[in-house]
Amino acid sequence: MALIPQTFIDDLLDRVDIVDVINARVPLKKAGNSHKACCPFHEEKTPSFTVAQNKQFYHCFGCGAGGNALGFIMEFDRVDFPTAVEILAKSVGLDVPREEGTNSNPGIKKHKDNLYSIVQDADKFYRKQLRQPQAAQAVKYLKSRGLSGEIARTFGIGYVSQGWDNLIKAMGDSEQKLKLLDEAGMLVVKPEEKKQYDRFRHRIMFPIRDQQGRTLGFGGRVLDDSTPKYLNSPETPIFHKGRELYGLYEARQTLREIPFLLMVEGYMDVIALAQFGIHNAVATLGTALTEHHLSKIFRYTTEIVFCFDGDNAGRRAAARSLEICLPEMRDGVSAKFLFLPDGEDPDTMIRNLGTQAFQNSIESATPLSEFLFEHFSDGIDLTSGEGKAKLSKIIAPQINRIPQGVFKQLMLEELSGRTGIKVDDLKTYVQTHTPIQQRGETNSVNTPPDAQPPYPYDTQSESYDSLAERDVDLGQMPRSKIRLTPINQLTALLINHPQLADHVDSTELLEVAPDEDTSLFLRLLKVVKDNPSYKPSNIFAYWLGAHGNQQETQRLQELAAGELYHPPTGIGRDDNREFCDALAHVIERAFYALPAYKKALHLLSKQTLNEGEIKQLHKIRLELPDDAESKALKLQIKQRLVV
Repeated sequence: MALIPQTFIDDLLDRVDIVDVINARVPLKKAGNSHKACCPFHEEKTPSFTVAQNKQFYHCFGCGAGGNALGFIMEFDRVDFPTAVEILAKSVGLDVPREEGTNSNPGIKKHKDNLYSIVQDADKFYRKQLRQPQAAQAVKYLKSRGLSGEIARTFGIGYVSQGWDNLIKAMGDSEQKLKLLDEAGMLVVKPEEKKQYDRFRHRIMFPIRDQQGRTLGFGGRVLDDSTPKYLNSPETPIFHKGRELYGLYEARQTLREIPFLLMVEGYMDVIALAQFGIHNAVATLGTALTEHHLSKIFRYTTEIVFCFDGDNAGRRAAARSLEICLPEMRDGVSAKFLFLPDGEDPDTMIRNLGTQAFQNSIESATPLSEFLFEHFSDGIDLTSGEGKAKLSKIIAPQINRIPQGVFKQLMLEELSGRTGIKVDDLKTYVQTHTPIQQRGETNSVNTPPDAQPPYPYDTQSESYDSLAERDVDLGQMPRSKIRLTPINQLTALLINHPQLADHVDSTELLEVAPDEDTSLFLRLLKVVKDNPSYKPSNIFAYWLGAHGNQQETQRLQELAAGELYHPPTGIGRDDNREFCDALAHVIERAFYALPAYKKALHLLSKQTLNEGEIKQLHKIRLELPDDAESKALKLQIKQRLVV
């Protein structure tokens, strides 16, 4: 949870101008009502990166990046949200306060600081032990792996000798320190046996560090036949395996720009590659790849290369990584898969082949797009119609997990080329194969044939030129047709013009069984109603903090950037007809999605009925079955219609 008060974040954003923040890092040029530049997040020759000063929002129509000033600092400076707040606050001479409360109590922060301190002291102890005579076996092993003293210092390699209480004797001189060592995962405590001893014994020690260089935990490799061969620190208040990557801190310290990150299996692979000049290797910490890992990776680079054994186990591991990767494959990032020869690992391979040959193998790694079809086509006869149909059925849900953009379109075209099905037909087919929890409003609500969107113009087919004639700000949109569902149109309007929330009187029907897009609109509506003074930049700060998630934030940014509507001209409904008509349409669709019984109850609950609602009640009365439960409802309808 964020420790920074939301009120401070809101005030901070009010004090800064996003144009100044971005211009200090990327030179901007005035272009109409906006500012433009070549996008700093992907290569391009024609500027598609736009900064809207009135919205305090940036968006790239090339790669989809977008957000407020804090979001830009996170992406450009490659830092997390709290650090971005610190940087922005420092630029205007403000100190970042900390909330008073259960989750941000100063005592909790102090306790975490104590944990960081005790782990750092353990790190120093292990490094010092590597220089002692009893570490001769460890030093001999490291030299046998070809590691120099310099590379050992770079990665902070240490050692702990045999014995059950070396660390306890060196650091556990008080009850408080023993408790801290225990909570930091450095001890094994067995209260029932009244025993406690060092977790790591007779091992080479590899410190695991965060982006600030703080040691969070350790990995230890045995020097005998003991098991496990590698032992990691357990989960602690400061160490979460599913979020950290070994070697990332060292890569950032060595390389100013990281062209790609090479994901390998273990500590020694990372260090051996660095010894041979490849400083951009990282490893997970005994866990499978997570979305948190990928999110962190793509903060520092635009490409990840996975390195796996070429056997069946390696292929299965690659398939699992592919599954995690697909939802993260926004335009501008890429992934490859490198399969090593049998019996080889990165350490042995680079020693046998040399640095240049190993780099060549990385460059020839299999792109994710190729591996995707290779993996899911395995065993399918694509010369037959049945085989093509089977491939479409298997791979459609996977393509649907890819974010909207050029890459998703290319995957559709690839599937089209392999099956002979037209891309437009595949789009429709793929949309019907989205996992249930991902299905949007258009798939979850059955609109009656005669219910047409009551919009002043058709947003699904309006051309760029016709928008120009209506004086729409073309600097805020790409040269492409706009396709927004009604509920997403509402969200886009609301995030750009929060005052429109005043026109939403009731959301009762929308709350009955909301789909993902409707849920997002309802949460946005609540934030805006609870904070009437919020501007778009404040809303993004709210979502970037502890109150949203990365996927939702990206969706809101896309909708905000794709806003193609006239701004509100006043406070009345006629001044905001587009929003009000769209809202009425969405509510109408929600009504049609209700079973007849619930439709009737909803209409009967209203004090007055218009002509259309009276016709609906007539129709529902005729459609209700002739059972005992419906008989009473039919009578209520008849009485209401008579009145």
